[in-house]
Amino acid sequence: MSNELSRRLEALERRLNAEQPLRPGAPLKVVVVYGGLPPGVPLWAVAGAHEWFPDPGEELEAFAERAAAAARALKETLLVLGGLPKTQAQNDVALAAYDAWLLTDDGVPPVEPGRGIHG
Repeated sequence: MSNELSRRLEALERRLNAEQPLRPGAPLKVVVVYGGLPPGVPLWAVAGAHEWFPDPGEELEAFAERAAAAARALKETLLVLGGLPKTQAQNDVALAAYDAWLLTDDGVPPVEPGRGIHG
């Protein structure tokens, strides 16, 4: 994953966590998980028993804002963007994205500096 995308995701997480708390002492905590396969932006969001997926063509920031607003409306206290698939719908999205990624790449993940992998 590119350093640019990493910085973008970290900034998004910081910004969403800086928003107004749901109630005093219990803000909505947003965690962005990235760096898996396929590499790139999170493919879903989860809060409690609820899940959201980006609309076709929806930008990451717009999707994150929409999911955070929905989680706040549901009075959830934790929103996770990305992560390992836990539902069939998430698995279907992950497999489709992985298949698309394989068609546009040589299938070998890039070497990530600082993770003990040296080329």
